[in-house]
Amino acid sequence: MSQHLRAIYEDGVFRPLEPVRLADHQEITLVLETTENVASATDDERPIWEVAAALARDIPEDALSSLPTDGAAQHDHYLYTAPKRG
Repeated sequence: MSQHLRAIYEDGVFRPLEPVRLADHQEITLVLETTENVASATDDERPIWEVAAALARDIPEDALSSLPTDGAAQHDHYLYTAPKRG
């Protein structure tokens, strides 16, 4: 039987983050895949609109002016080259 579960490694012990269906003292083989630590990405407590504004400041003005102004209304056109609606 194979199970996939997430765990935290702490003080030499793997601590599952969800219930595990195993008998006590059952021997298993672990295959480890590390996940990206997202804690640093969430340390920024600014509202999302402030983060977006800060990122947009680095975009050249000519690139911003060339973006479509109806992107949300015509997203099928820009993503899938469907004919524009309306």
